Amino acid sequence: MKLINDIINELIDTEKSIVSPLLKTKVLASRLGNDVLLTWVSNELKGYENKDELPDYRKFKGNITGTYINGSMQYNDQPVPTVGLNRKFEDVIHSMNFNQSISSLEIIIAENESGMLERPYPAEIVGVIQQNWRKMGNPYLQLINCKISIPVNAVLEILSFVRNNLLDFMLKIDSEFGNITEIEELKTKKEQISTIMNQTIINTSGDGNVVNTGEKARISAKINITKGNKDELIKYLKDYGISEEDTSELATIIDTEQPDASKMTFGEKVNAWIQKMLGKALDGTWSIGLGAAGNLLAEAIKLYYGI
Repeated sequence: MKLINDIINELIDTEKSIVSPLLKTKVLASRLGNDVLLTWVSNELKGYENKDELPDYRKFKGNITGTYINGSMQYNDQPVPTVGLNRKFEDVIHSMNFNQSISSLEIIIAENESGMLERPYPAEIVGVIQQNWRKMGNPYLQLINCKISIPVNAVLEILSFVRNNLLDFMLKIDSEFGNITEIEELKTKKEQISTIMNQTIINTSGDGNVVNTGEKARISAKINITKGNKDELIKYLKDYGISEEDTSELATIIDTEQPDASKMTFGEKVNAWIQKMLGKALDGTWSIGLGAAGNLLAEAIKLYYGI
């Protein structure tokens, strides 16, 4: 079939973009009525909006480095320890996942000159990491900033995976059904094609770590919480999507310790709870933007304590 041959010829030319053969594959998937293939190719073309559909080949672990002051010395771009953090939170902050479209990934490759991809962490995350580091025996350490970084070759791996696996799929289809010239006849092989796709392309399930940037990514409403009014605090947090279980946990621990008003810091239990909630914002369990999450929690709890 000419369409399949055209896709194969474009895929084997590594100087060409993958976008064109993916678009042709989308046409083929639509004509065959193969919804799974159509979903996969559509996600690759437009980017993955649903974190649950992000495949494993788009997920990587990066290195965390930062600038910090210890005593009278400042250290720049040095490794930052995360041992001691909540395990799930630690896994999430080490994750760098790519949900962008194929064309966007190709632009990243073309425009990157440093050979590295970096993502700075917001102040809320830096604060959690700093507190954990201080507990390890560095009480006066000041973490100025930190970031996660990964070689740009990670993006090359994604592009290579898509190109190679799509080529394997097309070559197998051509080998099995190359004598078929009409799409209607090829549609009768739907089950065989689905089996080939499962063997050669991907399993599209997986856990994404895409930071939410939707309608709740920015919190601007005035917070009305009276000092010591637990009902107002809990209602406010529930309004922003925090579960009954999580708000009940905070209600149980918040009065068992007192914040340090001079340093504007909370107690160990409350900080651990905030850390857990930031982890949920990072991995999408709590659908709110990371920066907004840190600000929302900190401001609400400060008002409750009256600091």
